[in-house]
Amino acid sequence: MRFQPIKQFNIILQQEYLEPTISRSIRVVLALNVPLIIFPLFLGFSYHIVWAAFGAYMLTLIDYHGSHYRKMLIQGVEAILILIAAIIGMNIGNSVTLSVIGMFVIGVFAALIRNWSDYGSTIGVGVGFFYLFGISNPNSFGESLIYGKYIIYGALWAIAIIFLSFPFSASNPLRRSVATIWKKNTDYLDVIIQQFLETEQKPDFLEITSKETEIRQAIDKSIELFNRRKENARFKAEHYDQMIEIRKSAAFFGAGIKVIHEELEVIKNEPVLIQNQSILYKTLSALSQASARLSIVIFTFRGEDLTMAKVRIKRFEIATGILKENLEKQELSEEHKLALDQFITGLIQCKLYMENTIHLMNQKLNFKHSNYFENYKLSFNHFIAGLQPRVVLQIVREIFNIDSQQFRYSLRVGLGLALSVFIFKFFRIDHGHWIALTLLIVIQPYYGATRKKGFERIIGTVAGIVIGGAIMLLPIKHEAFVVILIFISFFVAYYLRNNYKIGVLFVTIMMVVMMQLSKQGSWDLIWWRVLSTLIGSALAILISFAFWPIWEKQRFPALLNKSFNQNLFFLNQVVLSYEKKLPVGVTWHKSRRLSEAANSNLFACVQRMYEEPQTHQQEIDIHFAKVGSNIRISREITSLAFGLEKVTNDKLAPILDEYMEEIQTIFYKHMQRESEIDFKKARQTLQNPIFQQNQLHQLIQIDLEKILFELKALQAFRSKNEPGFKK
Repeated sequence: MRFQPIKQFNIILQQEYLEPTISRSIRVVLALNVPLIIFPLFLGFSYHIVWAAFGAYMLTLIDYHGSHYRKMLIQGVEAILILIAAIIGMNIGNSVTLSVIGMFVIGVFAALIRNWSDYGSTIGVGVGFFYLFGISNPNSFGESLIYGKYIIYGALWAIAIIFLSFPFSASNPLRRSVATIWKKNTDYLDVIIQQFLETEQKPDFLEITSKETEIRQAIDKSIELFNRRKENARFKAEHYDQMIEIRKSAAFFGAGIKVIHEELEVIKNEPVLIQNQSILYKTLSALSQASARLSIVIFTFRGEDLTMAKVRIKRFEIATGILKENLEKQELSEEHKLALDQFITGLIQCKLYMENTIHLMNQKLNFKHSNYFENYKLSFNHFIAGLQPRVVLQIVREIFNIDSQQFRYSLRVGLGLALSVFIFKFFRIDHGHWIALTLLIVIQPYYGATRKKGFERIIGTVAGIVIGGAIMLLPIKHEAFVVILIFISFFVAYYLRNNYKIGVLFVTIMMVVMMQLSKQGSWDLIWWRVLSTLIGSALAILISFAFWPIWEKQRFPALLNKSFNQNLFFLNQVVLSYEKKLPVGVTWHKSRRLSEAANSNLFACVQRMYEEPQTHQQEIDIHFAKVGSNIRISREITSLAFGLEKVTNDKLAPILDEYMEEIQTIFYKHMQRESEIDFKKARQTLQNPIFQQNQLHQLIQIDLEKILFELKALQAFRSKNEPGFKK
């Protein structure tokens, strides 16, 4: 049985990802090609026009998901930076020494702002790109100002595109961010179905954990976006509060799926799963389809989609009832009965979150359209708000908020780019600025990521050279090359976001066609480009390896400890919440988010290990097992939190206090790398007869035992070769 998303869900995928990407790609096409078409009609074609086109192109590539006025402000800042970089480059391009020094400074700057935001790397590459263009085209100060004038033309055109496009924006960022969470929930369910209910599917912990962490990433991005809006009190309208509540329901729904996942882990190899595989499959499929429908209605905001979502939720409710009735008729062991009861409870909890979302959407559909502030309508007041000193000051703080690793990475980038420019200038390589540009694009904070991107760029460049060279040899007119460029530039913008290797292929083809347009194309030049790409990629990999490399095995212990800390804090908050000892307004929900974020960072660390040299992959399987245990601990704490919320008395409080006293000691010993840890006392606290009083208490006991089991498993993964190991 192969789970297939419903047809309408494919539409939402296109709207959510393809449509915004396509609209961005169309803006890139307009930015790059209008100067190449319009300017020659009035001014005739010249090399200056290429600078205007690339200026507009670089500014339009900024990947900022927010209000138009702020994006225009960011574009204006980048325009000033690339203008300065280009003029400096043209005026010092005849000096090898000054060119190298200037490249070092710009390289450090580009690396510093890389982690500033999602669009920081685009600004860094744009500044480096125009500086390299400048030193490749040395000119007098007066001539450099002429080139600068064309850069300004291109920048103004890029900003105008954003200004003119705001009425045609598909959907507001706030609503899209919430719809994305539901979409990620559906993806997670899809993988769970494949992993547990399709016999031909091999277990893939990497895939299922990736989908689980994507939910947390989507929630964090949505929270960040909502926090931007929270700065201004006038936006705290009813609709805004409702969207926050819908986001919370989506987050809790994701937590409910994790509880379901955890119970399926218990019965995955048992006959009970095989016997009920069909009904389980239909129930989870109905749940996934209902989740998909909610993503649709949140995104489209249409009444007919809301109706379909209600229908899907009803179908899921019926399927859950059939499953529950079917299981009640079977002879099950006590362990399986409890696991399946918890599974059914998780399904019912998910239904409640979906029904709450439907209720909130009903209210929102009744709001007047004039109240939808989240549409990010462009207005004079909004624009002025973006120019306030506090906004600019916040940007400056973000740029210079660096840690030691980031600073070492910046020095590495600066040294690598300086060396690249020295090779280019000293050996006078034709269009050798591509060496430095390749290095600037390829080099990443981590060695594994740099190596992967370097190989992808080499493959894409070589393939693009061959295809682009063939296009260049076509006996067609200038106008035909412009038409070809229109299509190619669209695919550049589309694939650079979705598939880097294919994106590089189209970038290379675009460059070859641009050379032909400016009458600079030749096979010699093309092969120099290939050589420059090879040198730049090789230098990026070599420098990442030689200068202050950040190896994941060195980062792993600290990230593991942070994950331990956050899981312990999460568990403590859950117990305190049950005992009503948390401050007013404080819940365990934020601690769950912090715990899942720490686990995500730990998981990403191990993922990057696979890209590193074999010598740095020692005990990677053990590290991966530790990540899995930490993630399962977080899931169990979430399940415990939901269970304790259903307990109406405080009878468990003394037992939980004893348990927490022992469990804290175990966590701390793990963080101190101690080899001998005593689990006996913690187990004894769970032998209290109070847990046998009712089924809910039994489920809570099972969750507490599972936490101990995972901690014991972590102890079994201890290694004498591990840094800080104590015996």
